[in-house]
Amino acid sequence: MTLTQRILLAAGVIMLDSVVFFLPLTAFFLAYVILYNPPWFRKFLQALGPA
Repeated sequence: MTLTQRILLAAGVIMLDSVVFFLPLTAFFLAYVILYNPPWFRKFLQALGPA
């Protein structure tokens, strides 16, 4: 394996790692809650509210 191939492979691994670990998971979760309004989330919010 040449030095160029090793550098490209290392750069690819770093880019893949950056994409996987820096995904805005909370943003995806909030979008899911806003779009689908799941019943379990509504129950959770009602439990937090005044009793």
